[in-house]
Amino acid sequence: KIEEFFMSRDPSFVCRDSMDPVTTTHACFDSLLIPHDHQSRKPSDTYYIDEHSLLRTHTSCHQTELLTSGLTKFLCTGDVYRRDEIDASHYPAFHQMEGVKLIDRCTGIEKRGEWVDICIEELKDDLEAMVDHVFGKVEKRWVDAYFPF
Repeated sequence: KIEEFFMSRDPSFVCRDSMDPVTTTHACFDSLLIPHDHQSRKPSDTYYIDEHSLLRTHTSCHQTELLTSGLTKFLCTGDVYRRDEIDASHYPAFHQMEGVKLIDRCTGIEKRGEWVDICIEELKDDLEAMVDHVFGKVEKRWVDAYFPF
């Protein structure tokens, strides 16, 4: 239903759900500017195949590849793998979906505040409409919070 929503809202959205779960440390960490000392890079958190290859820990590892291929609006869906202890809220493999949308009307804007306002407006509009599409009309609220990872 989520893919259907975004493609019906904007036919230029592309959905990718069969990308290789084996990726490189460059794609998974370096191209996303994840620091070398970040916890997610540790062998206790990531399934490494060798020094340069691993099972993806998030679908974000495909962002650079998809953006450099020329895509500007896409959903990327797939299984991700993390070395988690199994409990009520953790499992070593789970399904993740993320979306990327470059906003045309932000092109050329030099004032950061104006650009941020447009991005927040579009993000909220897209997410609220998606929630209504999936669950029907429901009450929604936004809470300003910071979550680094």
